[in-house]
Amino acid sequence: MITLNDHLNKDFTINVIKEPFDAWIIDNFLTEESLDVIHQNWPSNDHPSWNATRSTINGKKNILEQGMLSISNPYDIPSPIENIIMLFHSNGFASHISGITNVRNLVVEKTMNWSGLRVMLPNSKQLIHSDARINPVTGLRKEITCLLYLNKEYKKESHGGCLELWNDSMQNCVREIEPIDNRLVLFRNNDKSYHGVPAVKK
Repeated sequence: MITLNDHLNKDFTINVIKEPFDAWIIDNFLTEESLDVIHQNWPSNDHPSWNATRSTINGKKNILEQGMLSISNPYDIPSPIENIIMLFHSNGFASHISGITNVRNLVVEKTMNWSGLRVMLPNSKQLIHSDARINPVTGLRKEITCLLYLNKEYKKESHGGCLELWNDSMQNCVREIEPIDNRLVLFRNNDKSYHGVPAVKK
């Protein structure tokens, strides 16, 4: 039986960030075998399972995000990837993240309301924002955001797409995090955990 530990690389590094808010950068998160499974089964951008970000909201241009694709329904995710993702929605994974962040009593969010696969297309963007904190289905409060990047041959100069962390006043970008392949980024959610991806080149 394949377990969560079978997918996690034991040779990883953690960079702890305190400003502008608590964040953790974990490189070499998955084993090479698990990473290869995801890359080999990743759906093409024209696959019908992808849902495009709404271009308008209430008749007005959606200024928060443009050019993003998502798959949140686990039944639409290729089964080899789904098998790995569902382990990330397990109590064992919550305990693993709790051990890294020292945030206790984390509860697994099983509705996948904020989870799944995401793609940012060339020239897409996500403006600086703080996440909604209360899950509209379960009423659970979002404490930790987990982002696993899967960008083979990523180059900052060519692709852009850095995750930006901004200060409480939203006046300055304090830190850029490159979305390199097999990097897990965790950050603590509060009303001023301002972040976004303002520039994707290609």
